[in-house]
Amino acid sequence: DSEFNQSLQHDGWHFFNLLQRLSAQDSLLNRFNCGNMKSLSQPGIRESLLDFHKRWYSSNIMTLAISGRHEIEQMEEWVTSKFAAVENKNVVLPDLGSPVPFPREKLGKMVKFVPVKDKDIITLFWILPYVQQDIRAQPLGYYSFLFGHEGENSLLSYLKAEGLANELSAGGDHELWSFSNFYVDISLTKKGLANYEQVVEAVFQYANKIREAGPQE
Repeated sequence: DSEFNQSLQHDGWHFFNLLQRLSAQDSLLNRFNCGNMKSLSQPGIRESLLDFHKRWYSSNIMTLAISGRHEIEQMEEWVTSKFAAVENKNVVLPDLGSPVPFPREKLGKMVKFVPVKDKDIITLFWILPYVQQDIRAQPLGYYSFLFGHEGENSLLSYLKAEGLANELSAGGDHELWSFSNFYVDISLTKKGLANYEQVVEAVFQYANKIREAGPQE
């Protein structure tokens, strides 16, 4: 409940809540997924928690990694003694991405909201195929580096030269083990706020340049 109340003053949580509300109403993303005193005071909440644990606490959907300065045989003995008793219930994980949170009709929207901080920010947000398991290629990290670059000929250097922006950050995340996302956050000047279409156009021009160049080693 304390963490929930702290989040009320955090624009990042407000933005995520907005994304949830923009998703398909029957998707698992479109629901309250934090916790507060009201949600934790529901009748039968403890029994629900125990039932959840009983159903899903299964060794076949767990991974254990340990690191230590002891001999491997000693660590293996500890792991076996501590964790061998975890039951394998042959759990099959459900498809958390069904129904699809962002079908095509839910995309391509422009939404405005009043932030907590006195700051003008525009966020371009893309829904992408699920790439969390592409740990060697790291596609989101690749794009984060390119969009987030602040040196010569970067997107930010152009926006600054035009007097449109002060800061830029880019990154990505994964949700529900079913889709990934990528965002570009741009802190606008007053001129940038008045000419936000020019900022959006610059981002997409840069994206097209990246696409034309193709992946670079």
